[in-house]
Amino acid sequence: MPRKWAAICLLIVVVFGDRRRELREVATASSSSTAFKPRRGSSEGDSRRTAPGAANWGKGYLLPSPEQLICCWARGDKNKVRRKPKTKSIRHRVFQSVSTMAAMVVLLLLGLLQFAVPGLAQIPPSGTVKIENITYAGSGCPPGSTSSLLSLDGQAVNIKFSEYRAFTPGSPDDRRKNCQVAINLRFPTGFTFTLRDVTFRGYGQFDEGVRGSLATSYYLSGIPGTVRVLRDLPPPVADNFNFTDEFSSFLYAQCDGTVMINVNSEARVVPPPPPNNTYVGLITVDSQDLSLTQTLGLSWRSCP
Repeated sequence: MPRKWAAICLLIVVVFGDRRRELREVATASSSSTAFKPRRGSSEGDSRRTAPGAANWGKGYLLPSPEQLICCWARGDKNKVRRKPKTKSIRHRVFQSVSTMAAMVVLLLLGLLQFAVPGLAQIPPSGTVKIENITYAGSGCPPGSTSSLLSLDGQAVNIKFSEYRAFTPGSPDDRRKNCQVAINLRFPTGFTFTLRDVTFRGYGQFDEGVRGSLATSYYLSGIPGTVRVLRDLPPPVADNFNFTDEFSSFLYAQCDGTVMINVNSEARVVPPPPPNNTYVGLITVDSQDLSLTQTLGLSWRSCP
């Protein structure tokens, strides 16, 4: 609220400042170059029929004061005042100069913004980032059940699992599923990237007391270190889910134009202790597109 009133006060000051300046210009221009002429049909010696504010001294007229001219202007009697053409010309040139300066400032700010925001100029051209091949293995991704897709702008890798399913009641192997995916990514030299976040989309069902979780870790071939993220699924729930988690740290790929992304995902369901260990818990494919989808967000930058 204080900012709103400050903006209103500033607008009032600017508007009234411009009006007062215009009044002074009108008064100055008119007092230096304009005399009030008598109305049509008036006699030179009859001061009652001369223009308002002008006194008849013999055969001459006394110019009205600037205050009188301002009053005439405020009443709307603009035909009583004749402005100097020079005033309009000067004002027009000043406004032109101000407009030109404003345009230059806007262009300068846009140029600086390109350097200030990394995403504007540090993304590889569309279509230059490609997935060369993908390999996968694990209890949650048997052969023929996993595929990958790269977004057109090269900023997201989608991995779809059609048979990823962890559930309870069941054996310990049923309650935990995992999949190791290796993606060979090729991109233009002069750029590098890191995995920014991961988005999971699927279906979950948990009775009261049953706990579920989804975990993802990744590393880049040739780069030491592993980054992890964990998401707990609280009960009770029986619906599709879609959530995004950011990685706590970042690993940047080498600038040689190709890198292997290794992603290990895990779905786990933990039942409550007896006698409630028969309660249902399930993490499986999305009921809409019949897949558990994992989307990896890529953040690009130019190499130093």
